[in-house]
Amino acid sequence: MRDYTVGIDVGGTNIKLGLFDGKMQLVSETKYSTDKDGTAIEMMDYLAQQVKSLVEKAGLSMLDVKGVGAAFPSYVDFKHGMTLESANLVALNEQPVREMLEKRLEVPVFVDNDANVAALAEHRYGAGRGYDNLIYAVLATGIGGALILNGQLFRGMHGMAGEIGHTLISDSIGYPCSCGVTGCVHSISSGFYMARYAMDRIKEGEESRILDYAGTLSNVDMVAVGRALAMNDPLALEVVNRGAEYLGRMFHNLNQIFDINIFIYGGGITKLGHRFTDRMIASYRHHSLIDQKFPAKFIPAELGERAGVIGSALLVQ
Repeated sequence: MRDYTVGIDVGGTNIKLGLFDGKMQLVSETKYSTDKDGTAIEMMDYLAQQVKSLVEKAGLSMLDVKGVGAAFPSYVDFKHGMTLESANLVALNEQPVREMLEKRLEVPVFVDNDANVAALAEHRYGAGRGYDNLIYAVLATGIGGALILNGQLFRGMHGMAGEIGHTLISDSIGYPCSCGVTGCVHSISSGFYMARYAMDRIKEGEESRILDYAGTLSNVDMVAVGRALAMNDPLALEVVNRGAEYLGRMFHNLNQIFDINIFIYGGGITKLGHRFTDRMIASYRHHSLIDQKFPAKFIPAELGERAGVIGSALLVQ
């Protein structure tokens, strides 16, 4: 009887796989490095091989698997099972990955965006339990997100709903973004562009302990910014406050559009700690008059790195 599902979380750095039983209990899992230089065919060949190996190591066969869910860091056409555009894995642009995997695995395959499946997981088993409507935000090297509306994942007309990082929040601040505009929240508040802002301020002559922790200017990243922040470095505080301010504005805009004030957030830059998240929330409350009547809940995500494989497996349910 086909009771098992496999969840795949394809990232720019690592690929994680999880095997789940009929009660969505994790049976086994594995992780391996992403080959960014491989072709789409090579990636799907190896991915299918890893799925079969995971199943066999659990003493099962593909005949025990009712389906596979796979998440990609891409715009995804859920209906047709295609990865449309990926900044990190360009070999997967415009690829029929569902069809490619189904031919190799001979089971139904479901394909979606990585933020969407993480939102599904948090809604079912994590910080979003009990909420029919929520906005899930990934605050990391990039800014992404997903929408749960009336208890269901909302993908929009073209599968691109929830791309909150590219909402325009300024016409004068930010870096040129790959989305085609300058001033989207990703170009200001993502980990990548917050680090770049710190680098540029140091180039302008601003003294900072960020450089002590980074070693060289080219190595400035949010880890170095976070370490300097812990030492009350003025530039680190400026960088963090600037990024948090515009994230708060983004959440305010989302609340105005959807009338949803449950925000589940996770991602690498949240490791900056309460000084970052407190400023982000304070920015939201400053700009939102409605918050006085309906206070928003900002809730840290609970499932961590497993959210992707759990949510991917849920696509099969």
